[in-house]
Amino acid sequence: MKKFLITIAFIVTSAFAPAFCQSLDYDKLAPHPRLLLRSGDIEAMKKFCQESANARKVHDKIIADAESFLLKEPVVFQKDESNKRILLVSREALKRIFYLSYAYKMTDDNRYAARAEKEMLAVSDFHSWNPSHFLDVGEMTMALAIGYDWLYDYLSRHSRSIIGTAIYEKGLKAQENEKHAWFYTASNNWNQVCNAGMIYGALATMERSPEYNKALIAKCLESNPIAQKCYDPDGAYPEGYGYWDYGTGFEVMLVAALQSALGTDAGIASQESFMRSAEFMTYMEAPTGKNYNYADSGSGVHCTPSKYWFARQRGDASLVVTDEMHIAGGKLPNDRLLPIYMIFGSALDFKSNILPKNKVWVGAGEVPLYIYRSGWQSNEDTYFAIKGGHAYTNHAHMDAGSFIYEWSGVRWSVDLGSHSYSILEKEGIDLWNRKQNSERWTVFRLGQHSHGVLTFNERPHNVEGIATIVDSHSSAREKWVELDLTPTFKGQVVEVRRRAELDKNDYLTITDHVVVGDTATNAEWKIATNAEAEIVTPTMIKLEQDGKTIYLKLKTKASGEAKIWPEHKYYDFESRDNNLRRVGFVVQLKAGQTVDIEVSFSPNKSKGLTLPKLNLGKRNK
Repeated sequence: MKKFLITIAFIVTSAFAPAFCQSLDYDKLAPHPRLLLRSGDIEAMKKFCQESANARKVHDKIIADAESFLLKEPVVFQKDESNKRILLVSREALKRIFYLSYAYKMTDDNRYAARAEKEMLAVSDFHSWNPSHFLDVGEMTMALAIGYDWLYDYLSRHSRSIIGTAIYEKGLKAQENEKHAWFYTASNNWNQVCNAGMIYGALATMERSPEYNKALIAKCLESNPIAQKCYDPDGAYPEGYGYWDYGTGFEVMLVAALQSALGTDAGIASQESFMRSAEFMTYMEAPTGKNYNYADSGSGVHCTPSKYWFARQRGDASLVVTDEMHIAGGKLPNDRLLPIYMIFGSALDFKSNILPKNKVWVGAGEVPLYIYRSGWQSNEDTYFAIKGGHAYTNHAHMDAGSFIYEWSGVRWSVDLGSHSYSILEKEGIDLWNRKQNSERWTVFRLGQHSHGVLTFNERPHNVEGIATIVDSHSSAREKWVELDLTPTFKGQVVEVRRRAELDKNDYLTITDHVVVGDTATNAEWKIATNAEAEIVTPTMIKLEQDGKTIYLKLKTKASGEAKIWPEHKYYDFESRDNNLRRVGFVVQLKAGQTVDIEVSFSPNKSKGLTLPKLNLGKRNK
């Protein structure tokens, strides 16, 4: 092969340019299979199955699913309820083809290869892969690329021609439409998923159109750092737990394919904030088996296969300690990328003590976070997490200052997480408009009414006002964090600071320091909870759940009283939340008043926490 070098010059900030400016040497292009798999990986995975009970469980699941696919008809072109996407079809195709290809490589059973070939030929016959919603194209292109590459020696020349042509015409060529391929300038998961799909298609079929494919890879790698900036500076992913799994999962697929096919990571693995993001995911998982599900994320936790790439890259098995616990406990993910667990996990040493060393994780960036957990081995460990940020972030809710609190095995303050997109879109909700007066904020789960936040006169938050973490502290006796929420309430009050503190018993107190402007206002302090609630006194609420009891107690010099809000008036088509209550306090604030609104969580009815006043001048370090 004639030597071909492409130097990638990215139009990005100077902070990114040195890390990502790399040369790709196509003389080093590996033979098929070149995507993800490297020499010796198959043998290592087989040994992994023999030595690790968890690996055996994952392997057996993939094989069992592959067996079930043998009995199913291939996927068909079908849009979802909103008539916008075939994304579920693309995801199912990726799962089937990836699992079947893995099963063939691990067992040499031709039934799996033949069934994968049938699936790929059926998808190749689609009239398109729905480029108007390019995620569909990205995932479908990756699906066929993996099958084409891993089964290359099995496929007939005729099948390779059909599948390779489909990858080129319905995948790679589709990105030439600028209207559809807006992902090149996106700073979110669209960039990561779609660029990964294009790179997979180009690497898999390099021999068919080498000049076109090399130029396309360069174009994708020029675009990708735009999305990489979202991890700065500490690794917190603005779109939350579920979308880290999605966006970062495909980012891992992208960089791992470059490593296996060309022997380079294109500088991606040298970006510190990206490499730290696996820690973010570990701390996002709470002891009770749920995650901190802010933004459009469900609350479930599971093994996340892409984290194993980070663990392999960094030689740090503690990054996947919770994932290994999930598998050991029988929580196997139904993840279309699951085979990468076997590839990356087979290189890890799980024999040493791998529990994370730290109990606190703090991240700045677009969505600042503070997370504390008292331990890693009991579902009754304490967990507290609070966020800043703003509602204008992709997939964000109106939830600056909201928090999750787990104590004694109960999640007392909850977040409702995501709502089905297709249902809202079908009903005409302007879901993706994040402007101040958008219909998005009238959906209960997305607006301020369902979150554990402060509001004034029931007014919505300022969607562009960014709440930041201004200080935090951690020791055995006390843990605290302070956020500046003033921009969140621009035009409503003069200043708001929220301080959260846990004492030596991990009892929580939230103190909101409010400076009122020229107009009196009512402050609503509330949380959403699944606990039974009873107002005990005007300043005390009793919560009971799973045989446990905790009291919310208000302390303020202003006039305030406890409140249990009535059920929210949902749209008829909205998902309702069973056994949900909104509880808290309403505090009357006078014009020009400066006041602290202190709410403590304690199992003791008669005694709350006494905390030092906020020192807004000099900060403790």
